[in-house]
Amino acid sequence: MSPDPLQPRSLDVPDGWDQLQRRADEPVAPAATAASGSPPHDPGSVIPVIAGSWGDLAAILGLSAATLVALKLAGHGAPFAAAPWAVAVAVLWWLVAAAALLTVRRATPGMVAAGISFAGAVRPARLPWVLLVALLLAATLGLPSAVGPSGWALRVAAGTPLTVTGHGLP
Repeated sequence: MSPDPLQPRSLDVPDGWDQLQRRADEPVAPAATAASGSPPHDPGSVIPVIAGSWGDLAAILGLSAATLVALKLAGHGAPFAAAPWAVAVAVLWWLVAAAALLTVRRATPGMVAAGISFAGAVRPARLPWVLLVALLLAATLGLPSAVGPSGWALRVAAGTPLTVTGHGLP
């Protein structure tokens, strides 16, 4: 005999089950930060911001190199003649990846690697500006970040402050 599938169950539904506990654009502390007990903080040092720019540049250069290697493996005789196209393809791929990461993780690929992110969500209207500033910072090795407050260009473009998590840099 099988149990009756239509038997009424106990109603253990908590009050407020259909309401959010926090705002959707409120930053969530990563598990590593929550475990260590140190909350995310504003980058007082320029080093993480410059490291994020260098990480973005490394991603673009890596994608360019991968494109050139793919051309060589495909049998093309002079892949270095296609270097400008390889860089253009790499920048396009980086823009797509950075837009996705900015939407999901509130950071570009280099910023994720450096342990910095935006404190709040980047509004869709500001996304192109953040991508442009991040691309310009990568092209200039992050040196404009050394002038003025740490990460000022990214803060202005995104309209939200930066936070640093996961490392003990000064």
